[in-house]
Amino acid sequence: MRIATWNIGEDETNKDGKLDYSSYEYILKRIKGEDIDILCLQEAIIKSDYLPPMAEYIKQNSELKFNIQYELSDSHINVGCRMGVVICSKYEIKNPELFMLDNPNLVYSVDNNITYYSHDKGFIIATIKNYKIITGHCLPFHVFKKNPLDYIEIFETADKKFNSEYELNSDFILCGDFNYDNVNNIFPNIMKNCKDLIDVPTRKDKQLDHIIVSDKININSKEILENNFDHKLCLIEIKDNI
Repeated sequence: MRIATWNIGEDETNKDGKLDYSSYEYILKRIKGEDIDILCLQEAIIKSDYLPPMAEYIKQNSELKFNIQYELSDSHINVGCRMGVVICSKYEIKNPELFMLDNPNLVYSVDNNITYYSHDKGFIIATIKNYKIITGHCLPFHVFKKNPLDYIEIFETADKKFNSEYELNSDFILCGDFNYDNVNNIFPNIMKNCKDLIDVPTRKDKQLDHIIVSDKININSKEILENNFDHKLCLIEIKDNI
């Protein structure tokens, strides 16, 4: 079974990084070309004045017929769109749950004309083929010139929830864009029984994206793939005995 995580917020082949129908068609091409069974997306378009919801588009045009989405914030790239996290799957998605992180309401002014506010960020939690799959997006503290560890309580809430409520020793997969490189710092309890399969930069010179799996999951392969978007496509194949 092949599982991927991918931040698709910015198409570097288009002006200003905006997404259009060619971006959607490219995503379909990669889903089919990489034979992806479960795709976890960050910064996916949920609502738009001019594009279909990403999850619905993938459902209608690929074998990934099951999906769940979590609308989080306005898109700073695609004005007029709302974005969030999405799971698209070949297999039924059971017991879905949405989990929002605390927003510290950070403000960063570039100049007198542009001010950035911290977006809501969060996770989708679901069961797929008896695997507990959690995917999400964490705040880019570096954009606001802040140290994520100064806001460690935000990560501690997720770390404690995921560690206490879900079986980490057998069927646990946590993936997404965490906007931080060392997951041992932000998810110490989870990492006691898990490993991060990604150990290379995933956006420019930084590792922001992760696929964390429990130690007992057998991994056949992993790939970090270049593509049209500003984040690499991170893909693993697990030995599925279910």
